[in-house]
Amino acid sequence: MSGELIRLIHVVSSALMFGVGIGAFWFMLAALRSADVALIAATTRNAVRAEWFIAAPVAVVQPTTGYLLMIHLDYSLHSRWFLAVATFYILAGMCWVYLVKAELKIRALTAAALTSSRASLPLPPQFHALARRWQRLALGSFAGVLTIFWLMVFRPGL
Repeated sequence: MSGELIRLIHVVSSALMFGVGIGAFWFMLAALRSADVALIAATTRNAVRAEWFIAAPVAVVQPTTGYLLMIHLDYSLHSRWFLAVATFYILAGMCWVYLVKAELKIRALTAAALTSSRASLPLPPQFHALARRWQRLALGSFAGVLTIFWLMVFRPGL
């Protein structure tokens, strides 16, 4: 596989990862702030689908193409730059895994509220704690990805 093709796959997959993350964050935040249980349930259901069908495969493609690029460009896997990239990727990924777990719980809580005819009642306190945790994790993942973009563009210490 040519270096240009690897680079293209790497860049497009990072755009997909970032785009899905920003899109899911925007729509989830809007739904959560609406307090409309049906809207939150539908939005969370779609966010979880996007996470599984787009973000999860891309999360595998990114380190694979990154590794191939490192080899192709003869960059050291022992450099401080690579260590920083790998660290932030792992941290952003950990935030993302727990974010998806929070989305799954939010999805379950809102689905239960809809099926039990409690859709007009306030959601339980557990829901609000999960929503706050989800927002913090989303911001942590976003910050990690932005840091990786910065490292990719400026390549300090390489």
